[in-house]
Amino acid sequence: MLTTEATGFVAAGLANLALGKSEARQVAGREMIVARGQDGVYYAVAAMCSHAALPLDGGRVRGTSIVCPHHGARFCLKTGKVLGPPAHEGIMAYPTRVDGDEVLVWPL
Repeated sequence: MLTTEATGFVAAGLANLALGKSEARQVAGREMIVARGQDGVYYAVAAMCSHAALPLDGGRVRGTSIVCPHHGARFCLKTGKVLGPPAHEGIMAYPTRVDGDEVLVWPL
């Protein structure tokens, strides 16, 4: 695991996702969803939906949001804020950046 001590960012895998795709990745011991929004930016959010504690893996990425594949709750990939029910609480969103061919996440 690569850590950039000066910045706190940790390697989260290759920056090889197509626009609008996501996948579950283990980052600094935490399950996260790394997604590439329709804007081309990489995002990282908590892997579990706040509605029913079910995984967001396999959720559709729409613009800069992700839709839970189980009950349809929608979350902002930038902030983790709830954008659509049935969820009422947001999820954790983590700062990201791309360095060469790798996505880096600040796991806070």
